[in-house]
Amino acid sequence: MEGFEVFIYIAFGATVLLVVASILLKKFIPEKKDTYLSISFYGLLIISIGIVIIGLFIGGWSGMGYGLIGASILVGTIIGRIINSVTSYFFGKQN
Repeated sequence: MEGFEVFIYIAFGATVLLVVASILLKKFIPEKKDTYLSISFYGLLIISIGIVIIGLFIGGWSGMGYGLIGASILVGTIIGRIINSVTSYFFGKQN
């Protein structure tokens, strides 16, 4: 499975993007953190689903590649959201 690690890196990048954005927003703009994170989460969600749908219309190996890229972004986005929710639940109640 040579070359498949690219999709893992894409998912990891989307996860890191959401987690780092959460940390930076909490530090610099704590009152608008939830709004901006929701916008970024739904934006990445729509982009990933759009890429998967485009991959269905292209067909062939190219369409399959686009579908895997969209699925990788989707997985990374969901994992990033879960990490963000868990950390805000456990560490967000401190004053």
